[in-house]
Amino acid sequence: MPIAAATTLLTAATHGSGLAATVHTLAQAATVALIVTVSIGFYLLTCLIWPFGKCRRCKGAGKFKYPLGKAYRHCGKCQGSGLRVRIGRHVINHIRATRGAGTKSTSKSK
Repeated sequence: MPIAAATTLLTAATHGSGLAATVHTLAQAATVALIVTVSIGFYLLTCLIWPFGKCRRCKGAGKFKYPLGKAYRHCGKCQGSGLRVRIGRHVINHIRATRGAGTKSTSKSK
């Protein structure tokens, strides 16, 4: 009988049992969720510190050179500033506006 039990355990260990595979995938899912959460938190923190990025159209220059000649014109997308508001900062601004609107009372108290 000990040989049969050892063979069963060896087979389960080498081919994997359903429970061990489930625990392993849950641990992987938890790890991925933690990494994603930390990454999003870090991105939002950087958006608090540096809310602007380079304009994608003019690449931060704020101007374009005319095809003929040496004259320049302002970028229409960023109005010549060379900056754009990052997506994370839009999210932060929306959360702040929603929270601010929820805490303000519209009724007049006497």
